[in-house]
Amino acid sequence: MIEITFENKEGARTVKSKSVEEILTLMADFGYVKDISDSINQKDIMVFDCKLDKSVFKFEFLEEEEYEQYDVDQEEYLQVLFEDIKMYLKEICDDVADDLQEEYKYEDIKCKYEIYDLDESFTDVKFVICISFKNIETAKLVDLARIVSKRQLKGSSKYFN
Repeated sequence: MIEITFENKEGARTVKSKSVEEILTLMADFGYVKDISDSINQKDIMVFDCKLDKSVFKFEFLEEEEYEQYDVDQEEYLQVLFEDIKMYLKEICDDVADDLQEEYKYEDIKCKYEIYDLDESFTDVKFVICISFKNIETAKLVDLARIVSKRQLKGSSKYFN
């Protein structure tokens, strides 16, 4: 767990990563959330290892004639489904950032994600969420999410091993 202190219009505020983890855990979209903020050396940034709840996306392979009916092949169908998952996670991150901005009355909160594992049935989606409590370029936060997700994929995650 880490603590981040920042100044808003009301004065100095402190937020604990454990508190943010609890907020994320209460969201119906998440099947699992673990605070891994201690694993990075970044000031004013929290990181969480997450997994979407299995009920979020229902995946079914189509019959061959259904692919023909929609004039797509299986690869295109899977790509569309993957894009849907990415858009869903983007919306979750936007909601998390908005909720935290409202809760802490602080505008410099950004949230980005990176998927690091996805099973063939699209029901086991593992990803990291990086939440910044400082003015940071979006590209830098995206890069940090990619780095942490690669580390999680290689086996640093205590939960998924």
